[in-house]
Amino acid sequence: MGCICFTVPVTTVNITNRREHHLKKHERSKGQRDATHLLWPGWSGPALLVVRLTRVAPRQLDTGDNLPAALKSIRDEVATQLRLDDGSPLVRWVYAQAKGEPSVLVELSWGEDPLAAAVRAQDALAPPPPPLPAPTDAPSGRPARRGRGRPPKPPKEGGAGRKALAALATSASYFRKPQG
Repeated sequence: MGCICFTVPVTTVNITNRREHHLKKHERSKGQRDATHLLWPGWSGPALLVVRLTRVAPRQLDTGDNLPAALKSIRDEVATQLRLDDGSPLVRWVYAQAKGEPSVLVELSWGEDPLAAAVRAQDALAPPPPPLPAPTDAPSGRPARRGRGRPPKPPKEGGAGRKALAALATSASYFRKPQG
């Protein structure tokens, strides 16, 4: 029944093969999240919705891995504003690309909106895989691993060698005069 669209004027980059300092990566990600937060128009729609993130840039990225990775910060902030986890089954994330000045177009749709209807039709043809079951605390059929397949070492017994090491580590041993 409705759709909310807004544009975030940020440049997105492919982060999967980028070699950079972690603080620079953090600053870029924080800048993208802050810009999305400032332009967030608000939302009070139903729980099931479709979010399409369209990356607008001079060049296109590989749609399999690189496009979702480049838009991860925007996705995280949209999910935060929706008060949902970005892996929630209540939100369906769709990615697209267009050529133009660097920005990201964010579209939220639900109900009978054409975008939501198109995604539902696509899901009817090839539904997404079911969610994995939650892990249980029951032990699996394998025995617990110990460490490289070696048996555990026996505990060391205190002896003359251990006392000599303890004497070396005391502060009094630093101020002894050499004998001889």
